[in-house]
Amino acid sequence: MLGDLIQTTDGKWITGPPCRCPNGYLLSPKQVLVGHVVCLGYGGGGHTSWHCRTCDAVVYGPPLNTHCSALDGPATVRIATSPA
Repeated sequence: MLGDLIQTTDGKWITGPPCRCPNGYLLSPKQVLVGHVVCLGYGGGGHTSWHCRTCDAVVYGPPLNTHCSALDGPATVRIATSPA
């Protein structure tokens, strides 16, 4: 099921990926961009994103909910991790 945690053959845990985008296109290698979207909802964290390269549809796992507030594009403020 999309968004469920599944264990890989080497014992690691990943978010279950979708097979197809909402428009029915297959999300196979070279046809999908996988990323992470920060969620500003309660608890923070984020969502794995699968961006269909055929139609530009995006699927999120776990799915976005009413309490989710994902960033749309780059953050307006960056936190520096090294001295200037």
